Amino acid sequence: MRWLIRRVLKKGKSSISYEDDTHFGEVLTIGRASDQAIFLPDLRAALNHASVTATGNGQYRVESLIVAGIRVNGEITYAITVGPGAIIELGSTRLTLLDARGDYDAAVEVSAIDKSEQAQMQSRRKKPTSLSQTWISKRWPSWLLFLLILAFGLLLPAATHVVPGLNNVLRHSPLPSTMFWNPGEVDSAHRYFAADCKRCHENAFLMVRDSACTTCHARTKAHADPAKFNIPALGDARCGTCHQDHNGERGMVSTDQRLCANCHADLKDRSKGASQLVDISDFGTAHPEFHVSLPGWNASDEFTPKSMPWSNALKENSGLKFNHLKHLKPDGLKTPDGLKILTCANCHQPDVSGAAMKPIAFETMCHDCHTLGFDTLAPEREVPHAKVEAVTYTLDEFYAKRALEGGYADARAPTIVQERRRPGSPPMSRQEQVEALAWARDRAREATRTLFTGKACVTCHTVNPPPAGENVWRVAPVRVSGIWYTKAHFTHAKHQTQACVDCHEGAQKSEASNDLLIPGIENCRECHGGAHAREQVATTCIACHAYHRSTQLTLDQGQ
Repeated sequence: MRWLIRRVLKKGKSSISYEDDTHFGEVLTIGRASDQAIFLPDLRAALNHASVTATGNGQYRVESLIVAGIRVNGEITYAITVGPGAIIELGSTRLTLLDARGDYDAAVEVSAIDKSEQAQMQSRRKKPTSLSQTWISKRWPSWLLFLLILAFGLLLPAATHVVPGLNNVLRHSPLPSTMFWNPGEVDSAHRYFAADCKRCHENAFLMVRDSACTTCHARTKAHADPAKFNIPALGDARCGTCHQDHNGERGMVSTDQRLCANCHADLKDRSKGASQLVDISDFGTAHPEFHVSLPGWNASDEFTPKSMPWSNALKENSGLKFNHLKHLKPDGLKTPDGLKILTCANCHQPDVSGAAMKPIAFETMCHDCHTLGFDTLAPEREVPHAKVEAVTYTLDEFYAKRALEGGYADARAPTIVQERRRPGSPPMSRQEQVEALAWARDRAREATRTLFTGKACVTCHTVNPPPAGENVWRVAPVRVSGIWYTKAHFTHAKHQTQACVDCHEGAQKSEASNDLLIPGIENCRECHGGAHAREQVATTCIACHAYHRSTQLTLDQGQ
C-alpha cells in the first residue's frame, strides 16, 4: 500500500509550499522515534504515539498507542474510524486525512499549528476556574443560602418557644427543631443539668470559659504543676481544648493520640533541653523501650527501687528463691495430698479489680505442700510464717511448756522432762525447773537451726546464721516489685483471652527466681500498634498512661 505524505511548509506570512513523500506499508506510524513514518520532533509526542490504518472505501482507523489517548476532531479517543477530512492534533502538529489520489491508496497532510492558533485552542478548551467565568453570580446564591439558613436554622427552631407543641412536631419531621442547635448528646456526668445550657454557656455566642468548669471542678487536681512542667502551652491551655462536651456519654475525656503527641513528639525542643524524656509520637513506631522498676538497696542498706530500660539480661534480686520449672512439671508434683498438677493460676490470682495480681501468700498458696513443722513428736504443730522473732518465740514457748508439763518422750531430754506428772504430784523443785528450762532453751535453739538451715526457711529464703555472740538469725527480706511498670496502668482483666506464657515468655522453664519474666515493648507490639494501626489493636497514649496531674495543687490553685 502506497501512502502520500504531504508536508505543508510556510516560508513567509503568505507563502506556502508543499513537499510530498511516499510511504509503503499497511500502517502509518506516528511518533518521536526515528523509525516512525511521520517523525515528530516534539517532546509532547511519545516515541510510538499513534497509528493510522487505511481500511478501504476511503475510511481510516486511528488508534492511540499510549494511555493518554489522541485528539481526533477535537475529542480525546483511543480508537476511532473516520473518513477524509478528519484532523489529528498532536502537540504543535496537525495531521489531516485526505482522499486517495493518483496512484496512492491513502493520503495525509502534515502541517504545523502556529502559536496564536495553539493559544486560541487552549483558551477554548480551558475550564472555568472562577464564578466570573460562568453565568453564575455570587450575589443571589449567597442571599438565597442566607435566607434558607435564617429560616430553617434560626427562625423555625426559635418559633418552638412561642408555638406550643411545634417542637414535638418538628422532631418527628425532616425539618430542624431545637436539636438542630445541639451538636450532640452531653456527657453522662453532665446529663443531670443538660437542659440548663447556661450552666456551661455563660455568655451567648462565646466559647465555654474555664470559670464555668472550675465552678464545679475547683477541687479537681490541677492538670499541670507549673513548677514541674514549666511549659506555658500546657498550663495555659483552655479546659475546652481537651474536654469537649456533646460528644456522647463518655466523650469528655479525649483519647486522641494528638493529646500527648503534640507535646511529646518534640518535647526536648519545647522544654529547651530541660526534659530528659525521649520524644514519643506513636506506640507502634516511635516509642522507646519500657522502663521497669526493680528492687534495690543503697549503700546504707536501705530499700531503694531503681528504674532502668527493659532487656533480656535484667535480673530481679527480690531476695526470694523459686524454681518455676520444678513447680510447673507437666506430669505433676508429689504433695502430701497426692499428685498435683500446678498451673500459673494456682499462685498468680488477679485482685478484685482484675488489674494486678494478689501478693503471693504462703498460707493460701504454699502451705499445702510446704509445712513448717519442727517436732516429730508433735507433727501437728508448726511455727508461723512470720518474722524471725515470732518464730523463735513460738519455739521457746512450745518447749518451755513441754519441759514444765513433762511427759515429753525424747530419750535426749532430762528425766524430769520425760516423766509424766500426774494430778496431785509434788511441784518441781527449783533445781528441776532450772534443769528443765535449760533443756527447753537448748531444744528450741536446735529446732530453730533445723528450720532455718534444713528444708524449711532456706528453701525459699536467703538465711544468715547469727553473728558470734548473738542469737538472732537473719532472713533476707523479700521485695518483689508487684508493679513493674509504675508509669503505666495495665489490667490483666482485658487480657484474659491470652495465655500467661504469651506475655511471660520462658516462665515454664525458668529455674531461678531472679529471672525477669516481665514482657518488653516488642511483646506488646505483637498485638498493639499505634493510633492508626490497621492489622493490630489501635492503641493511643491514654490506653496505658494517665495525664500528669499534680498530686497537691487543685484547679483553682493551679490557675
